[in-house]
Amino acid sequence: MNNKTFWNTRAAGLLLCLALPVIPTQAANEVPDPLSLEQALTFAEKHPRTQLSAEIAARYPTSRPLYLDCHNLAYNNSASPDNQRDRLLPSLVASIDAQRLEIMQRFFDVLLADSSAVRDNENMAVYFIPLDRTKTRMELKEFSELDVAELDAEYQVVRQQGAASIASQRLTRSLLAQAINNPEKLPNELQPPTLPAPPAELPTTEELLKAALDSDHLSDLLDDADAPQRALLDMEIRQQILELVLRLDIFKVAAERNKAETLWRDYYLERSRTLYEQEVKSDIGDAMTQQSKVRLQQQQIQFCSVLALAQLNALQGKPVWPLATTAAKPEEKTP
Repeated sequence: MNNKTFWNTRAAGLLLCLALPVIPTQAANEVPDPLSLEQALTFAEKHPRTQLSAEIAARYPTSRPLYLDCHNLAYNNSASPDNQRDRLLPSLVASIDAQRLEIMQRFFDVLLADSSAVRDNENMAVYFIPLDRTKTRMELKEFSELDVAELDAEYQVVRQQGAASIASQRLTRSLLAQAINNPEKLPNELQPPTLPAPPAELPTTEELLKAALDSDHLSDLLDDADAPQRALLDMEIRQQILELVLRLDIFKVAAERNKAETLWRDYYLERSRTLYEQEVKSDIGDAMTQQSKVRLQQQQIQFCSVLALAQLNALQGKPVWPLATTAAKPEEKTP
């Protein structure tokens, strides 16, 4: 099998996997294809979760995203894993905003699953081609069965990773379909959103806290609470805001580190590819994997930054999307 045939086969398999039929249980809502983030968010209003109290909704917890692990990404897995850190407490935001945030997470998770599948398909090609060549040369007595067995074992590892990526594409789409209240029909193609640049400077924690406490949802919540509940709510709101602000600060540093590593991996891959084309032994497979890894992490950082800003907006009663961009201050005119 040559390289072109391999890619055509993989592409056909990927499309087939995504197009598997789902037996409908009720009339499906009309979902645009491709689906944009703006369009996906419009489905939040009719979701059953928005009709439930926070206490009842908590009885039916949603599963964690497969790829969008913002807390561990921010702290580089140095802190103890906490599955709840990536979500606001349901009681702190209006149910409609909580569902919009859920849709954003699921939408970003699908995009990351697609990027992971591209990475693993590339990796499969890198490992398959030398295996195919070695099998051919074994027939010419240039390589042994041991050589083929070694390469085949390595290829089967990345083949399993590729199969898992394709399954993850299906799974993340199923979770997004549930989030938009359309579980009978999985979204096929997503339109990646244009992400705003992170703000150069955020309001202070106290300013964000005041804006949150002045929002309609939290004002009503505090009015209905007794003194101990108000004290706990105030502490929890303050803590959530602080964590989001700190996370955004970390992501700024993470983006700079990722930029530097991406440049390095690009140069390294170019050198490995040159050696590979000259049929000189090279680590092109590992080089491609590392390059794809940093590019995937770049997406994760961008998505997690946008999600953190959206969560801050939700706490303040502001729209979670599109995110408002900070306008530049007009220059003062000298008299």
